[in-house]
Amino acid sequence: MRGRVSLTIGAAALVAFSMVLTAAANPAGRVVPAGAPTAVAANDNRTAAGTYVGDTLVLRLTLATVAWHFLGDSDPGLTVAAFAEEGKTPTIPAPLVRVHVGTPIHAVIRNTFDDTLIVRGLSDRNPAVDSLILLPRTSREVTFSRAKPGTYQYWATLAEWQRNVPLPLPAHKHGLMRPRFDSQLTGAFIVDPPGPIPKDRIFVLTETVDQAPPIRNDHRGMPGREFTAINGRSWPYTEHLHYTVGDTIHWRIINTTFQSHPMHLHGFYFRVDAAGSADPSVDSIYAPSQRRMVVTETMKFGGDTRALTWSPDRPGNWIFHCHLASHNAKLPQVDDPNEIEYPDSHDHGDPDRHATTGMNGLVLGISVDGKAKSARPWHAAKRLRLFVQSDSVAGDSARRWGYVLQRGAEPRRDSLESPGPLLLLTRGEPTSIEVINRTPEPTSVHWHGIELESYYDGFAGWSGSAGATEPAIRPGSSFEVHITPKRAGTFMYHTHFNDMRQQYGGLVGPLVVLEPGEQWDPAREVLVMISDGPHAIFRVNGSATPPVRVVRVGTTYRIRVADIAIYHQHVPVRLVRDSSVLTWRAVAKDGFTLPPEQATVRPSTTYVASGETADFEFTPDAAGELKLEVDRDGAFKFHVAVPFHVVAK
Repeated sequence: MRGRVSLTIGAAALVAFSMVLTAAANPAGRVVPAGAPTAVAANDNRTAAGTYVGDTLVLRLTLATVAWHFLGDSDPGLTVAAFAEEGKTPTIPAPLVRVHVGTPIHAVIRNTFDDTLIVRGLSDRNPAVDSLILLPRTSREVTFSRAKPGTYQYWATLAEWQRNVPLPLPAHKHGLMRPRFDSQLTGAFIVDPPGPIPKDRIFVLTETVDQAPPIRNDHRGMPGREFTAINGRSWPYTEHLHYTVGDTIHWRIINTTFQSHPMHLHGFYFRVDAAGSADPSVDSIYAPSQRRMVVTETMKFGGDTRALTWSPDRPGNWIFHCHLASHNAKLPQVDDPNEIEYPDSHDHGDPDRHATTGMNGLVLGISVDGKAKSARPWHAAKRLRLFVQSDSVAGDSARRWGYVLQRGAEPRRDSLESPGPLLLLTRGEPTSIEVINRTPEPTSVHWHGIELESYYDGFAGWSGSAGATEPAIRPGSSFEVHITPKRAGTFMYHTHFNDMRQQYGGLVGPLVVLEPGEQWDPAREVLVMISDGPHAIFRVNGSATPPVRVVRVGTTYRIRVADIAIYHQHVPVRLVRDSSVLTWRAVAKDGFTLPPEQATVRPSTTYVASGETADFEFTPDAAGELKLEVDRDGAFKFHVAVPFHVVAK
């Protein structure tokens, strides 16, 4: 180490003293930004910052107050702080730092604000406890190197802003949660192994709010006015990615926000190769036997990172997005701070453009060119009719929606199922699902986790290809979906049209694909579908008080957990007897059968997020009472319990 001048978070006295100085300089407790807001550029993280002097990367960073137009230059912006390389335009996210392992880095940081700046991540140790502290209007320098390759972040906190934000203590102490003016002071820090720089893409998730505490919520229970972005832009202004069938695609994802995000890829599985966290600063590169195949991967708040790989085998348009509805829904009006409701967005005069006019947030659009492998002409071996219905009447406080499967005669128009009916398909069997819309609004259906043709994926106005995108299903019309499932497992289906209204209202359902010749055995299958809905009611299988399930000692049951709640970020599930947590064997994730190394017996406490499914096997060993607890707040204080009465053989 050369010229090390960074201070640790343990220097609490200095931090406190600097806060006092800042408060004294601003008696009202307000930060005084440096100058009027300037322009800021979206950073696609393709070009590394800094210049080399010999073998040392010299990085010169400064701060600026910027007008951030994350919904396009013509839309209103938010005033936030941003990093810039000296002499260059500020960027969101901050300039990319990318070096080979062991490369010396000499960082010079200039604080132009009337507030103390605390910078973390620009060191060789845990950035949550190792920081560089800059008093107002000062500069500091640090020289360091990184000994371990991986995906990391660096970030900065403005002391006065942090002091006035009520946050959990660890996050507050480490500056991992920066919800307002300093929310965009973060960037990617990539350390490569020796050799050529990998051909990968880096995507940094950022978020901000413009409310001062106490935070007011949207009527659905989620914080209003959360503005999210990927590499500095919100959908549909995020980067449009282009690939070809057969490409091997490598991504690095960094969650710098103050919330968890279940990131979901339409149409394909991706392999998780590495996972990291900012506290402590680690990046675990998985051995081949521990890599997992998923369609949804949860990234926790404040610095979780992932390295992932996937390869498209079908052409068409697809998306990668956060599965929390408020993070892909139409945003409240940016320039009206009193508007906290996420607006309904079901029409816009052209429902076939819903994908680009009715959504914002953490969404990436992907177009895959080329041809799929030749297949036999498609002929349906099985036909289903699925009705989209509503029994709401004038005066209802919230619209109720539901899917109804035709079983014999057509269902009554006011009948609903909550959640929707279990759809049973068979691997390799071509299945036609006719979706009939009996509601007064357009809709669509996404077949979550199913590998199918893009045109039937359910993202109206985007799925398909240029000139031939899937239409919205208008009131009184129908749409025939072609599905030939590629694998057996647990999946879901749900609306992907005005999700904050329709999915919240009940348009969700479970889908299970069986192996050829396999029959659904309701006596040995335990389906646990987690959802929410009007008045923020947390439900399992459509009920806040599920009925007792009778099971037998010595019989093995498959427990299929599917989470489709619109905002519960990381739902704990566990199987308990009295106060003891029982064990079960994991068998599948997102419908993908786990390899033997991962299909292990483990304590039953697990976490599922919106858009995830997980399958387990459990064999009761004694008569008595059990409970499958599904939490909604992370501490098993407010949970829905599925009771089990275990009887002898």
